Amino acid sequence: MTNGYMGKILRIDLNKGDDGIKTKEVDDEIYRNFLCGYGLASKILFEELDAGIDPLGPKNILAIMSGLLTGTGSRFSGRWMAAGKSPLTGTWGDANCGGSFGPAIKGSGFDGFYFKGKSEEPVYLLIDGGRPSLQSASDLWGLDSFETEDILKGLHGEDSKVASIGKGGEKQSLISGIVTDKGRLAARSGLGAVMGSKNLKAICLSQADQKVKVFDEAVMNALTKDYRRRFDNCHHGFKETLETWGTAGGTAASAYIGDSPIKNWTGTSFENAEFISSFSVTRFETSKFFCAECPLGCGAHCNVGTLKDTHRPEYETLCAFGTLLLNDNVETIFEVNDMLNRAGIDTISCGAVVAWAYEAFERGIITEKDTDGLNLSWEQSCESLPQLVKKIIEGEGIGERLRMGVKVASEYYSKVSKDPDAIDFAIHSGGQELPMHDPRNNPNREGLALGVAYEVEPTPGRHTAALFGSTEEYRKQYAKRNQWVLPRTPRLPRGVRPLSSDFRSENNGEPTGQELADSSRFSCFINGLGMCNFSFFLGIMPPVVDWVNAATGWYLDFDEYLEIGRRIQTVRHAFNLREGFSKAKMTSRARGIPPLKDGPNRCQAPDFDRAAKRYYQAMGWDPETCRPFKETLDDLNLPYFLPEIVKQSC
Repeated sequence: MTNGYMGKILRIDLNKGDDGIKTKEVDDEIYRNFLCGYGLASKILFEELDAGIDPLGPKNILAIMSGLLTGTGSRFSGRWMAAGKSPLTGTWGDANCGGSFGPAIKGSGFDGFYFKGKSEEPVYLLIDGGRPSLQSASDLWGLDSFETEDILKGLHGEDSKVASIGKGGEKQSLISGIVTDKGRLAARSGLGAVMGSKNLKAICLSQADQKVKVFDEAVMNALTKDYRRRFDNCHHGFKETLETWGTAGGTAASAYIGDSPIKNWTGTSFENAEFISSFSVTRFETSKFFCAECPLGCGAHCNVGTLKDTHRPEYETLCAFGTLLLNDNVETIFEVNDMLNRAGIDTISCGAVVAWAYEAFERGIITEKDTDGLNLSWEQSCESLPQLVKKIIEGEGIGERLRMGVKVASEYYSKVSKDPDAIDFAIHSGGQELPMHDPRNNPNREGLALGVAYEVEPTPGRHTAALFGSTEEYRKQYAKRNQWVLPRTPRLPRGVRPLSSDFRSENNGEPTGQELADSSRFSCFINGLGMCNFSFFLGIMPPVVDWVNAATGWYLDFDEYLEIGRRIQTVRHAFNLREGFSKAKMTSRARGIPPLKDGPNRCQAPDFDRAAKRYYQAMGWDPETCRPFKETLDDLNLPYFLPEIVKQSC
C-alpha cells in the first residue's frame, strides 16, 4: 500500500555509472515511523554511514528527498530537502528548499534519491519518464546554475525540473548549496560541496508526471477546498505582509525592534538608523513567484538595472548584506544575491563571513595586502561588497579562506595574525553561521527558544528548526473545527522522566521544556511532510493531520504525529552523538557576552544552557550527557540505536 508516497527510492553509486543505479522499495512501516523528507533520510543515513567519515569523501551519502504530502493535493507542501553529513559542521546536515523541484521528485516515480561514491568525470542524473541514467556533464562543469538549468531544459524539455550546483559546489565551498528555479536554494549545511565532491553537477527530471495515490481522494479534495476558502478570506497581518512585500516586508521593523543583528552583532537600531524599507525592494518587482502548491506567493521576480528577471532577495539576504554590514544600498544587495544564486552559495553564511571580514579589517587582523587592495571599512561596504563576494565565489585571494565559512576563516587568520580575538567575533554555532534573528531579542520567550534551537538542533544555527508556539496554536484551531478529529489531551511522551525542580522556570515567563520540545517535534513532523514553515503563521493553520490521514489512511492523531517528530529528532541527534558531538554553542557575542549597552537588546544575556537542559529532559534525553535515556529509545522503538550512541562520549 503506497498511499501518499511512491514507496521506493533511487540509489545511485556514482563509482559504477549506470550499473550503480538501483531502485529500492521501502516498507510501509518505515514511512509510518519516519514519514519522508529528512525523516526517512535520517534513518537511512544513520544506518548506512560510518562514524568519522570525511563529509567530502566518497563514503558520504547525499540524500535528495520529497515530503510525504508533496503531490497529494494539499497546499504549502511542495518543499524538498537535501541531507548528508555536513562538511561545514561535521554533524548531521540538512537543507530545505522551495520552488518547483519537490513535486517533480515524486513525479519521477521516487520519494528521493541517494548518491554515494564519486564519478570519475562530471555527470548529471537524468530521469526521463521514470527512466534514470547518468549523463556526461563535462560541458556543464564551470557553468553557473542558471546556465546549467537553461541548457538542460533545452536538451530535455522546458517542463523539466533541474537542481544543480554552481562554482560554489564545484570548488567545494563549505557554504555552498543546491540551486533550483534560478534562485531557490537548499542552502545550508554545505551540501552543495558534498554534491560537488561527487562530481555530480545536476539532477534533471523530465516528463516527471507520475501521480501520487491518496487513500481518500474525496476527503483530501474537500479538506483542501475548505482550507483554501478560509485562507482566501483570512485577513491576517503577516499573511498580507508576505502577499504584498514577501519576507522583505519585515526587514526595517526587524532591525528596529532588535530582531536583526547589526554591524556583525555589535550595532543597535538606535545607533544605526538607516534601514532597508520594503518599498525600496519591491519597487523593482515585475511578477510574483509561487513555489509549488503555494497559494500565497511570497517570492517575486525583479528587474534591477542590467539584472533581468532576478529573484527578489529574501529577508535573510537583505539583512545579511544590509544591516549586518551597515549597507542600505539595495541595488548592491540585488547584485550580490544574483551572483550567489548563480554560484550556489548560501547568502546567510556568506553575509556572516563578509561581516567578520569587515570587522577583522577594522581591527587590523586583515589588511589591504590580504584583500588585494579592497577597502573593507564599514563606510565602504557598498563599494567593496560585490568585489569581495566575487573573490569568495572564485576562491581567489582572501576568498579562498572566506569561502570555507566564518569558523575556518577566523581560525586561519587568528594564527596568521597571532591575534586570538579573531575567533571571538566569528558569529556561528557549531561552525554554521547564525541566521539573521537575534536570540538576545525577547530573551524570556521567542529569543530564548531561538537561541536554544541554534545550539541543540542537530544541524546547528538554524532559525527554521523550531516552530515555537505553533503547537499550542494548532491545538486551539483544531478544537474549533468540529469536522476534524480532536487530538487526545496533551501529555508528556511515554518514557520521559519528570522534570526536576532544577529545570523548571514557571515564575520568570521562560518557555517550559515541553514547549521547547514541542516546537522541535512539530518542526520534524512538518519537514517530513514537505510543508512550508510560513503556512503555520498566517492566521489559518493548515489541516496537516487530516491531510496526512486522508493521504495515507493511517488515522493517527496530533500527539502521535508529534511522537514521530520526536523519533526523527532523536535519530538526527543520535547521528551527532555517534560523531562525538552532543551540543553546539553560539559565539559568546550572540549569547549576550558581553551584553550590548544600548538598543532594544541592551543588557540581555539569556541563560541558554539552563533552557537547553529543560529541552533535553522533555525530549527524554539526559540533560547532562545529552544521550537519550534507554526508556526513550525503547518507547520510540529505537533500541537498536543504543549500542551506537552509548559507546560514544559527549
